[in-house]
Amino acid sequence: MHTIDLNCDMGEGAGNDALLMPFISSCSIACGGHVGDEESIKATLLLAKQHGVQVGAHPAYPDPEHFGRKTMQLSNEELKESLLKQLRLFLKCCELTKSPVHHIKPHGALYNDLFHDAAKVEVFVAVIKTLLPQAKLYCSPGSLLEKEALRSGIQVKREGFMDHTYNEDGTLRSRLLAGAVLTDLDEVGSHVLSVVKDQALPVFGGGYIPLSVQTLCLHGDHPQAVELIQTVNRLLKLNGIDVH
Repeated sequence: MHTIDLNCDMGEGAGNDALLMPFISSCSIACGGHVGDEESIKATLLLAKQHGVQVGAHPAYPDPEHFGRKTMQLSNEELKESLLKQLRLFLKCCELTKSPVHHIKPHGALYNDLFHDAAKVEVFVAVIKTLLPQAKLYCSPGSLLEKEALRSGIQVKREGFMDHTYNEDGTLRSRLLAGAVLTDLDEVGSHVLSVVKDQALPVFGGGYIPLSVQTLCLHGDHPQAVELIQTVNRLLKLNGIDVH
């Protein structure tokens, strides 16, 4: 692999978007579920345009209180209506700023639930086909969402996380457990090279899952986000891997 897409979750109020943009190639923008409104979406779209960064929608459970990181028991219709509301707002902002939509990526607990929840996967795929049929889908390799999206003709980019550890089944380790979020820069660097060069996801506690990815994500609210993305960008280029 000679290129990799570096993506970051943005428009979440972390205050570091402008510092992160020069080092990434795509970003996923919060669109009102866990956080975000028309003003923040447009501002992030314009910032991305300034830096030549591709943009995508980042819908979540409608749960600002928990930042979208807690599973919500919604009916299929409730989930559908929330997703449609968020994506229509995002598309409106894209039209106002003349920003082409590159991708869509679920956020937080919804991202994790779409790994294995067939009913929610069906809703999410249907919403993509309705509003964003040409967009790429960023999702976990091996997930039910990936399989159903491909079956439905949706373009998929398999995503790995540079700042998060994995369980043996390929799901992300819960933030409630120790060691879920990586903070040591050397450890992050080793983790990234395992994912990109060896095409394997490191499992918490040891071992690897042999899965390839096309995009690597940094959580924008990581406490060392700016230093981390600079380190990873530089490390990749030193190893002959372009960020694109």
